[in-house]
Amino acid sequence: MEPQVLCANGLSFKRGQQTVLEGVDLSLSSGDMLALLGVNGAGKTTLLRCLLGLLNPSEGQVTLEGKALSDWPRHQLARHLAYVPQAHVAPFPFSVREVVALGRLPHQRLLQAETQADAEAVGLALEQLSITALAQRPYTELSGGERQLTLIARALAQGARLLIMDEPVSGLDFGHQIRLLRHLERLAAQGYGILQTTHYPDHALAYANRVAVLHQGRIEADDVPTQVITVERIRRLYQIDVEIVPVSSGRHALIY
Repeated sequence: MEPQVLCANGLSFKRGQQTVLEGVDLSLSSGDMLALLGVNGAGKTTLLRCLLGLLNPSEGQVTLEGKALSDWPRHQLARHLAYVPQAHVAPFPFSVREVVALGRLPHQRLLQAETQADAEAVGLALEQLSITALAQRPYTELSGGERQLTLIARALAQGARLLIMDEPVSGLDFGHQIRLLRHLERLAAQGYGILQTTHYPDHALAYANRVAVLHQGRIEADDVPTQVITVERIRRLYQIDVEIVPVSSGRHALIY
C-alpha cells in the first residue's frame, strides 16, 4: 500500500483575540509512531481538530497527499484518516462488533446492508487488536482498556491508515497502558501512521519513533525521542528533575 502523508503547513489558529496556534508545521506519515507532548493549554486539542478538518485554521493549511482537507469529500477523507477519542461509555449496550462495524459507514450507501467486504474488515480489525473474543460483549460492560481497543478497531475497520488519538492511555491502569502502547507499536510497524497526544514523556521515550513538543502554540521540537526528551526540557516544561537512562533494546527510560 502506498505511503500516506498528512501535513500541517504554517498552521495558525485564533480564538477571538487569543492566538492558540502559531506557525505550526507537523507531518504524519505511514509507519510513524508520533507522540505529541505539551502541558495543559498548549493547544494540543485544537491542533488535533485542525488536523482532522474539524476546525479551519486562521492561516496555513492541512493537506492529505498534497491536497487540502477541504477538497476531500468527507466520506473519502474518512477512508484515509481516523480519529480515536479517549475511551467513553456508549449510551446504548451495543456489542463490541457493532461498535467496530460503525467504522464501515464511510464505505456504505444509505441503509445498505453489511457486505462481505464489511464483515471481513470488521473481523480483521478485531483480530489485529486481539479482541475477537469480545465481539459479542456489550461495549458498556468492558474495562477502560478494552473500550479503547474497541475504538481503535473501529478506526481500523474504517480502512484509515493514519490514526489520530487523543490521550489514548488516559484513565487506564498501568497494565492496560503498556498493553495498549504495544498494540500501537505493532500497528506502526505494519505501516499505520499514529499520532497520539500524551502527558507521559516516559511513554513517548519508550515507544515513539518521533516526538513533537507543542509549547505556547508552537512546535518547539520534532525529532527522535532522545533528541527531544531531555533533562533540561522536562525541567522547563514540567518543573521536575529527572534522569534519563538507557535500558534494553536501545530504549531509554525516565527516573523521577
